Amino acid sequence: MGARVQLDEVVGSISEDGRDAYVRLLALRQGKRWVLHDCWVLVGAEPPGWVETEWMYERYAFVAGRVAAADLALLCSDSACNPMTVGSLTVWSPGAATTATVERRPGYSRLDRPQLTFPVVEYTLSPFDQTDRQPPPMMLVGAGGAPSFPEPDSAWRAFFEGDFSLTGRSSPSSDLAVVRIADRAAWIAGVHITATELTVTVEGDAVQGTDLELYGVEERTVRPLDAAGPVTIALADGLPTHAWLWLKRGTDWLDYRSIDPSSVWTDQAGRAGVEIDLPVDPVAAVEALIASGEGPRLEFKQMLPNRDARRTLKTVVAFAMGDGGSIVFGINRDEVTITGIAEDKPSTQMRDELGNLLRSTVQPTPEFEIKEYRLDGKLILVLDVLPGQSPPYGLVTPGARDKPLEYFVRRGSNTYGAQPYELRSAVLRNGGTTEDFSTRRW
Repeated sequence: MGARVQLDEVVGSISEDGRDAYVRLLALRQGKRWVLHDCWVLVGAEPPGWVETEWMYERYAFVAGRVAAADLALLCSDSACNPMTVGSLTVWSPGAATTATVERRPGYSRLDRPQLTFPVVEYTLSPFDQTDRQPPPMMLVGAGGAPSFPEPDSAWRAFFEGDFSLTGRSSPSSDLAVVRIADRAAWIAGVHITATELTVTVEGDAVQGTDLELYGVEERTVRPLDAAGPVTIALADGLPTHAWLWLKRGTDWLDYRSIDPSSVWTDQAGRAGVEIDLPVDPVAAVEALIASGEGPRLEFKQMLPNRDARRTLKTVVAFAMGDGGSIVFGINRDEVTITGIAEDKPSTQMRDELGNLLRSTVQPTPEFEIKEYRLDGKLILVLDVLPGQSPPYGLVTPGARDKPLEYFVRRGSNTYGAQPYELRSAVLRNGGTTEDFSTRRW
């Protein structure tokens, strides 16, 4: 929970910042004016995947544009009727409450749509008049390149969160604005861990005079820093249990990171900018994978695909359309027991045949890898499908390559035919545009 500050402090911090502000906003038409409903702002750094965008509807406007931070201060003041131009749209402020909350966040925090690698100071502003904050219900039919939505909440999730699924639950915020000011004086840009050492890359323009602290339950190491760059700390006894990294100046923290060695089994470390390069027992890794059970990114098959090839290929398509996934062959999915694969041919031939099947039936072919293991003396094959970079991925109909491709998505531990909005979401999520749909073979 952040601390309460006066609005004047927020406006002063923004107006004195000479950098650009990247604004993503929703405005509602009131009479002849577009009035700000809510917005997300990042001052001093371009957000990941930033694209200036305008979705215009009869009473709704979603705009992403860049402005000077000093101009943004007008929109965040407590005075109503202050106008500001974002993109081609002139937006009027309804006026902010006289106090706001402030909270400092470290790099790699989960911040709504973007994940920022550097720390920020986050201000949350409420509207002065908090009555009647519910946007009017209506279908949003977009002109030109603006997508259409059955109701406003879906449009808000797509624009602010990048979620085109139409199944989300979030909705327009009751806050007027969330303003994040990038603080890149000194921050932890990357962490690399091996069995014997930890290397921390510190970046920033004001690193001199800071300290880097590695803290564990029973150990503590502090390194004074004079300049940006990599800092290596020897790990004679391995990484400390429940380790924390602190970048600090005196009693003030500049950035921090929590590091748990168990995160080698998950993707949590990677999402926090931590690269772990520790010796891993591959058999133990597969056993842990199987023990986790089927889900959105894991499916079990008792046999390699032959007559049942289509069911397996549907899952491959669904994994490529989403966040990737693994199919483990040689597992009884009902009892989750290791049955192994019948070894009536060399395992290298099995892997080649499976790879050729994917290349001939999934278009475009996603990146994949096939590995083999021995568990309890039985042969196991694991097909890892990476998240697709060129969606949508489709399945060719056997003997009818002129027919439209079939598309599938993963919902929970099952695979379903993809709905049109899910195809649109997959394309737009990976940097495509609505015009791309006219060039695809649907």
